[in-house]
Amino acid sequence: MFVYGDDGADEKRERAISVAVVAGFEDWWRDVEEKWVARCGGIPFHATDCESDHGDYAGRPHANNKAMYRDLTTILAESKVGGVGIAVDLQAQASTFAKESLELTYYRAFLECLTRTADCAENLGEVAALTFDISTGNEYNATLLYETMRDGDPQLLKWLHPEISFMPWKESPRVQMADLLAFEAWKALDHTVGEIKRRRESWEVLRGTQRFETYGYSYDWFRDLKRHIDSGRLGRKVGFTEKDYLDWLSARGQQHNMTNLITFLDWTRKRDETGGP
Repeated sequence: MFVYGDDGADEKRERAISVAVVAGFEDWWRDVEEKWVARCGGIPFHATDCESDHGDYAGRPHANNKAMYRDLTTILAESKVGGVGIAVDLQAQASTFAKESLELTYYRAFLECLTRTADCAENLGEVAALTFDISTGNEYNATLLYETMRDGDPQLLKWLHPEISFMPWKESPRVQMADLLAFEAWKALDHTVGEIKRRRESWEVLRGTQRFETYGYSYDWFRDLKRHIDSGRLGRKVGFTEKDYLDWLSARGQQHNMTNLITFLDWTRKRDETGGP
């Protein structure tokens, strides 16, 4: 099974961020890819630009761009591939965890996409090979997180391919399809918790197939997480606390960043498995 992923967010990355994956077998991908490329007419699709008449879509009639988005949504809906998008409310996070970073939120959504991909692969009895569009700066951490979580989870180890690949969205119509779903995921969340409440026809078309789904995390989720942290229940469950992490950094003369956090999680797992210090 081949899986392609991308992310999405509002222009200033202030309201919501999302990560989405779309999965299918190679013959499914070839069929939908041929139709997708023909409709794009030589323009690599980018959901945000197409929706807002920016980038390659600037200077084109808005009605034409809307028709492009609508037609590509229909092509995706009429295909055999399916996918999931994970969206996180950044304003809810900021109000609950003022010191938390956007980067951590991104990887939380990325990780959930991995676990849901493994669920799908197990149900189909096929190993999933993943390809993502991700910035060069995040590629190292994404690879590290992928390897760490896969090695530490029997389900991920069995059903996810040993290596994850990366590819620019402009070079892959399949990644562009994931970009469309990522856009719909954060829009669905934004239109639920934001000031403007409405339903998008494009999302209704995808959801109506019962092969596409999105999950959004907002105030209730973050508040519940904070209660678990403050009560100590989360620390007891995962086997470490924030102080343990800070002590680990101090002992190694390191500062907090995503690479060190992921490395600490891997160190903790190996410590627990071996019963060492």
